Amino acid sequence: MIDLSDANLLLDLHKEGVLCAEEALKIHERLGDTVEQAWCLIKLAWLLHGDKQPGAAKEAASRALNLFPEKGRESQVCSCHRVLGSIHRSEGEIEKAIHHYETALEIASPFGWDDRLFWTHRDLAKLFFDQGKFDDANAHVERAKSHTHNIAYYLATATDLQARVWYKQDRFDEAKSEALCAADGFKKLGATERAEVTRKLLQRIEAAADEGKPLEMVLLLTRTDFPSSAQGTK
Repeated sequence: MIDLSDANLLLDLHKEGVLCAEEALKIHERLGDTVEQAWCLIKLAWLLHGDKQPGAAKEAASRALNLFPEKGRESQVCSCHRVLGSIHRSEGEIEKAIHHYETALEIASPFGWDDRLFWTHRDLAKLFFDQGKFDDANAHVERAKSHTHNIAYYLATATDLQARVWYKQDRFDEAKSEALCAADGFKKLGATERAEVTRKLLQRIEAAADEGKPLEMVLLLTRTDFPSSAQGTK
């Protein structure tokens, strides 16, 4: 049942996933398995967050934290802090969000959990991006990139975000290069929707770059070379 809730989360079928996670939670409550209850609550928190129910999502994640032992379940505790960070970020509670993200990083770093480190740095980059703190966002993008381990989807995701940060900083040449790489990466993975979103970003970058060029340079770049009348009559 919990695996089915995971599948629904990946497909953005949040309401269906919530029902599956709640059913799995009831089963483990009857069995008295507190660790599995906590894991179900984390899944439920992500699904409720995706379904735009922040209050219920926060309650589920907080319940999960209280069920885990102090030692031995660091991976799940890390996930719990990350979902709490995302919930607080969605509600504009920036300091609380940063606290939970940084706690997740503190837990994951000694173990070298690249997947959790990647996604948490990505989340922090998005948080600072939304706040207009582009230097901070860029720093976390770079850290996220250091944990991709050549996983193609991670690379494309980080590169896309890097392009967005540099676009906002008017670093158009670098942004264009990153956007091209990200779009190509998503295309190779068959992630056509993500590739299309990145291509639209690329169009905005190119338009902004052209706006910043002197008029004569824009004319030179957009001019179509036709043969002269003399060449055309030969």
